[in-house]
This record gives sequence, structure tokens and C-alpha cells, in this order.
Amino acid sequence: MHYRTDYCAAQLNEAPQVLHLGDLRLHYQAYACRSHDPRPPVLLLGGAFQSFRSFAAEVSELLGEHPVILLDLPSQGGNLQLVPDLSLEQLADLIAAFAEELDLPPLMPIGLSYGSALAALFAARHPTRCARVLLAGITAFGRPGARLLLEEGLALLAEGRCDAFAHGALTGLLNPLRLEQTGVAPVFRKALLRQIQRLSAADIERYRQNSQRLLNFQGFHAHPSCPTLVLAGEYDHFTQPWEHAHFAAACAQASCALIHNADHLAQFEQRDACANLYNPFLRGEALPSRSPDSSLLAQQQLLQLEKRHEPRLQPSQRHARLQHAEAGEWTVEISELGFFGGLLRGDLPNMRGVRGWQLLCKDLPAQPLLPLRQDHNGLAFVFPHSDQQASQALASQFQMQPLPAAACA
Repeated sequence: MHYRTDYCAAQLNEAPQVLHLGDLRLHYQAYACRSHDPRPPVLLLGGAFQSFRSFAAEVSELLGEHPVILLDLPSQGGNLQLVPDLSLEQLADLIAAFAEELDLPPLMPIGLSYGSALAALFAARHPTRCARVLLAGITAFGRPGARLLLEEGLALLAEGRCDAFAHGALTGLLNPLRLEQTGVAPVFRKALLRQIQRLSAADIERYRQNSQRLLNFQGFHAHPSCPTLVLAGEYDHFTQPWEHAHFAAACAQASCALIHNADHLAQFEQRDACANLYNPFLRGEALPSRSPDSSLLAQQQLLQLEKRHEPRLQPSQRHARLQHAEAGEWTVEISELGFFGGLLRGDLPNMRGVRGWQLLCKDLPAQPLLPLRQDHNGLAFVFPHSDQQASQALASQFQMQPLPAAACA
């Protein structure tokens, strides 16, 4: 590997190098302090809506001690190549092929969100090529509510409802109830929303294919055996802290740290807190058990975190109506109400797999909902937050209430 030694953030906007593996194209940039550096390189793998530019601060922070490689596999970041037939596992195998082709020493991947699944699979499937791995936003993608929201997002895109999709996606990335704690500026939130609203047709197709890969993924049959660090934002609702902890518990040498005052974009919201863990971990040093910005979970905590991740209100008005344009309308009682979902009771039809439901509550606009589970306890549901006005009105109901600390903090 020949590394560039003239790094500046503006270079992340430049055309990448391209490695051809048969018909597949892998985009990358590689930097180090020396053009030929034998040390294990850090490999940065981003998530949806991210590009090399997203990692400007990380590259600057890491270059003093490690070579750094940014990699876009097909359908990732700035790589527009579509690969609908490749699975997550096959994409992870491309990382190993990349390392072999360029004769790299064992890698140290940092995977964020979608990139965390690829990094984890690479570490598990190619242990000799992975020195250690750092993951943020990781999950086995098995939680029914998360899968349902991914499916709803794809359905909205298929219907051409890009604004509705964007509002739902943004709510998953940035927890609206915790904006004060996470410090997300309104201008950043607005810019991210605009970016998602303006996805091109090619971007939408890439997102569709990547999301379908997640939905098709059957789970990890093996977990990383190398030293592993899992970072969880304490207010992350899309990939919840208990899911991070369960993943860490399944690894051979894993630690799991809770990043305070962060949600799914922990590495951007609390950059210093994450960097303070990146560097000692990559050097192989012991991690601090607690700091003002993060907490390292004890091994006995990993399988014991509370799964209820949001406060539930006792509604002032329990009586509501559940409405569907084609199926009709039913009177229901709101047993539990949260910002991300709740529980209804009533004499209801079988609603499994049916879209188009709305919850009509006093003092709130009609709330779109997705049936999640129906049993003797009632109808559990999630809110897709695809209607901006309805979502904001619901958030206001919760912002008037004191929110407890995260259940797992």
C-alpha cells in the first residue's frame, strides 16, 4: 500500500482511488505519516447518508498514530455501483479481498451504523485479517420494531413519498426528545433533513438495496474474536443500548461503552467522548471504566440492560379511535403511550401487515401507526413519524413531561 502523506480535509472531496476486483469497484483513500507504513491501518466504514467528508475530524485525530484508509464498497458513500445480488456477508468478504489485493497487514475497522454490520462481519469471517474492531450503531437487525420501520421507509419511497420518508428517517437518527441533551443544533437537523429529502433516484435505489440487505440478513452465526469495542449512544432508539450490549456479550473480547448525551449519531454529537475511547482502544490500552462523557458497562451488565428504552405516559384521555380508510374505525383504549409507540386495547380485527392506520386522540393530529404485535395484552404499535406535523405535536406532549434518564444508564 502506498499512502498519501499530504492529508488535509479538502482532499476528502477529491476523486478516490479505485480498486477493480473483477466487475466490482472499490473506492478508497489512504493516508499516513509515511508513504510506506507497515503498521495496522484504521479502516473507516460509514453508514447511510455518509461520505468520506463525514470523517474529516476522525482522520485528523487518528493520523498521528495510525495509517488511515477510507473505503466505500459498492453502493456505499460515493460509490454509485449497484450490487443488488450481493449480501451483507459478500460485501464484508470484499473487505478481505481488498486487504489481500493491496497486501495490507491486519486491519482495525471502525464501522458506523450500516458500516458497523460490515465491519463486524468482516472481523468474524476473516479473523486473521482483523487486529481489532470498533463498532457504533451495531445491531443484529432482529428487533421487530426496527425491521418494521425499515420496511415502512422502503414502502414510502416506492410510493414517491420522499418527504414522509425523510421525516421518519431523521427521527430514527436524531431522537427529538433528547435534542437538548445531545446538543444537536437546529441548523444541523435541518441540513440533514434536506439532504435526505433531496436524495437522487440513484441514491434512493442504493438505499433501497442496502436496506433490503439488512432485512435479508439472518443474523450473526459467528462474532468477532479479536478485541472489540462497542459504542452505544444512551438515547439511541434506532439501535438501542441493550442491543449493543447483547452484541458485545456474544463477542470473545468485547467491551461496551455507553456514550452519555448521544443517540444514533454518537460519534458526531459527542466527538470528544468517542475519541477518548478510540485512541486507547486502538493502542491496546485499558479503557477508563467511567468518565464524565461515557461509562464502560461491566460484563455482568451486558445481558441485563432494561429493554424499555423510552418513557411511557399515562394518557390524560385514554379513549381514542383507530381508523383505516378501507377497513373502518374502532374505539380503543390507550393503555400505554410513548413517543415511539404504545399499546392499545379494544375489540380489534387482525391487523398484522396492514398499513394505513391512524390513531385519533384528543388534542393531537391524527397519528400514523404501524401494528407491531397483537395478542391478549392488546395491540402493540410503533409510530413511523412520517407526518411532520403529527410527530412534532406528539413530541410536544412528551417535552412537557419530565423525562427519566435512559433506562440503562
